[in-house]
Amino acid sequence: MNSIRPLLLWGWFVVAVGCAPSIDVSIPRFPPQPVVWLNNWQPKEPTQSRDEAEQLLQKADALKALGMYSDAEEMYLRAANADLDFAFPMYQLACNYELDGRHEEAVEAFNQAMQRGFDDFPTALGDDELGRIRRRGDFQESLATIRTRYIIAAPDHVGQPIAVRPDTDKPPEGWPIILLLHGYGDSHLNYLDEAQLWAKQGFVAVVVPGSVPTHGNYYQWSDDSVDPTHEDLQAIVNSTLFDGVIDMKRVYLLGFSQGALHAMLATEKHPNLYAGCVALSPGGSLIHQLTRPSLDPEKGIARIVFLHGDEEPHAPLVNIWARECNKAKWMFESDTHPGGHHFPDDWEQRQPAIATFLLK
Repeated sequence: MNSIRPLLLWGWFVVAVGCAPSIDVSIPRFPPQPVVWLNNWQPKEPTQSRDEAEQLLQKADALKALGMYSDAEEMYLRAANADLDFAFPMYQLACNYELDGRHEEAVEAFNQAMQRGFDDFPTALGDDELGRIRRRGDFQESLATIRTRYIIAAPDHVGQPIAVRPDTDKPPEGWPIILLLHGYGDSHLNYLDEAQLWAKQGFVAVVVPGSVPTHGNYYQWSDDSVDPTHEDLQAIVNSTLFDGVIDMKRVYLLGFSQGALHAMLATEKHPNLYAGCVALSPGGSLIHQLTRPSLDPEKGIARIVFLHGDEEPHAPLVNIWARECNKAKWMFESDTHPGGHHFPDDWEQRQPAIATFLLK
């Protein structure tokens, strides 16, 4: 996984895995951790060997994404050797071999990942980079083992939402709050700087981990439904931590990629609870739901900001949402930025105008 924004995984597609009926392939749901203020947050510090391995892994993933499989192989092996208890580099090496047409070596790397205790079930479940490994007769047994390990380990990996408050005096009705939803396979911890920027705009800003933990501090959102996301968001805004602190009539969502998709769908379903959302380059397995929005003004009126790169195919979605928002008397703004699937390069300059639009 690469935490650099321009290289974030889009999560556009989820590949179905053909499994025998006797094997449970549902992704378990785990209770979210309570939200905490940034100054009270106690991060888990990785060991030196794990930190080194993670850095090498990110470099290897970037090389694999560029099709530089030989260079990626060397980097994955270095990551695997840096921390012998870290299974993910060997798993990614298996994917790298499959992409390079080296199936037997891929099988050996996958087996080594299993021997090291690989437990990232959400990733293995829908990862088409596993190629021919998925079609092997023993893959379903491996998948069942990975799921069992995931159930045992995942509660320790459930992320903790972290909140940042403005430096200004609290308004009598409370501060507005904005919940930040990261992209597929990313971490909410990479959005702490973003939260600081929104706090400067007068919002309580919360970085929210995806409801599906994967490896390390990385997360996804549900591929099947926006409901788990909505449940987690409501647990945050209704936390006793925010009693008398936030204005429940001014709850906003901001998301990127899969997080943007979930932000838009949650706002569409619950405009009585979310006053608006900022969606940057929405994508994910539920993207088809954005093509037929059902906006009911009797449920509530929300404000939508839709941003995307001018190299992305989002224009039809923008047109659909502009039309439907106009019908429902929702406020809608859209804009593009140069490039593709990433935050605008001038994002900090755009924020004040976006904040003003949300709070009108």
